[in-house]
Amino acid sequence: MKNRRTLFAVVGLSAVMAFSGQPAAGAADDGGQIVPTIPHVVDAEHPVLKIGGKVPAELLPGNHSKRKVETWETLTEKGDVAAGHAGATYKVDLDDYKVDGTAPRRSLSWDPVNDCRGFLNGQVGVKYVNRFQYCSVKKQAFYWTDSTGTILGTTSYVQTTAGQAPQDRREVYYMVNLGYFDVQGYYRDIPFPVVGETLGYAGEDGSNPACDVVNSSNNPQTLQDWRTNGAAIASIVYDQDKALGVGRDFVSRCAIYTVTAPDGIKYRDAATGIRFDSASYLEGTGGGVFLLALPTMVYDTASSSHGAVANHILTAYENPAATTPYVAGKKVPGRTWELPLSRLYEGWDSAAATQRQKNITAKNNACAPIRPADPTGLDCDEFPFGSTWEGPAAGSNFSVRYLDLSQNRSAGASLGNWYAKDRILHRDAFTVEIVTSS
Repeated sequence: MKNRRTLFAVVGLSAVMAFSGQPAAGAADDGGQIVPTIPHVVDAEHPVLKIGGKVPAELLPGNHSKRKVETWETLTEKGDVAAGHAGATYKVDLDDYKVDGTAPRRSLSWDPVNDCRGFLNGQVGVKYVNRFQYCSVKKQAFYWTDSTGTILGTTSYVQTTAGQAPQDRREVYYMVNLGYFDVQGYYRDIPFPVVGETLGYAGEDGSNPACDVVNSSNNPQTLQDWRTNGAAIASIVYDQDKALGVGRDFVSRCAIYTVTAPDGIKYRDAATGIRFDSASYLEGTGGGVFLLALPTMVYDTASSSHGAVANHILTAYENPAATTPYVAGKKVPGRTWELPLSRLYEGWDSAAATQRQKNITAKNNACAPIRPADPTGLDCDEFPFGSTWEGPAAGSNFSVRYLDLSQNRSAGASLGNWYAKDRILHRDAFTVEIVTSS
């Protein structure tokens, strides 16, 4: 991939500016009798163990093969989230996707690792910032033990993994830093590479092999490399060729994760699912997203561009009995992930085109009885949108209202712009939230 060499150079520069160096530590000569354990995540339930104690059996070398990475075998091409793998909702403001050229275009951050820490407010955890940015910050530790399993030294550090999807090609980048080392007791320098690995996908809508992985030749290779250079970054690129994709959108999915390997003992972290597509109806020739970032479009009742639309949706959510057509017990979808919306791209096939036309017809039929005597400057708005499978033709759980023509059409155009820029595929799920800004 022609852009990788540039990526590594940029990441290296930004990391040097972001971090101060960390002091080196001395090594000891033990003749190889003292060995490191499997690393583990440090949290309230799993603190750093004390020197002199015994290491748990599951952390002893030789047991790492028992640790498996989840395969997400039920993730589908259409954006569904597998049971047990709840995603993290991220929110985007409709006003950011106006069609006058002001819609945001994301690019690689100049300081991805520190940006990632900032997104998490200095805390540890995992966050899907949006479909194109992923952050994982975790404190980890391993131990130096003798043949009896007695702890002679502790080494802890923070692994920060910043994920980026450039949005204009079928690639996802991981930038990994190991920093903030705390070394107590015994220590020696050992091989400590950080690399990327992937798993493939097999499901009802097609199969994908594991993604391709390229690990930069500049990645640090030893524990001392990481300790003496707090700015060090391991750069990883995941991609998959369009020809291996499934369906008309050439969709490819895989699970990705990092492997840290102190002295050859593999430990997996930063595991998530990614998806590539080359959909002709989205922006650019292809792109990638983090699958478990669940999109929510935010409409603001105070917006001069779409406030009237936002107020219509709010009424549909909170007082459906006051909407047209009146239906007892009406429950309008789109507000929660239990009842989300799903995109309907009418150019997908004849069934999609037919459904889109049915949405238009159902909307017009519902609008006719409430048409004002003078509709000048007004439009009949529908929710759920006609560009979703939950639109008016899906049943009686919808609402129509006449409102300002310019706001209605501005909101519709901006919604289409969001679909294209945020890579919302045909049948991808999303929700709509209503806010009122001050």
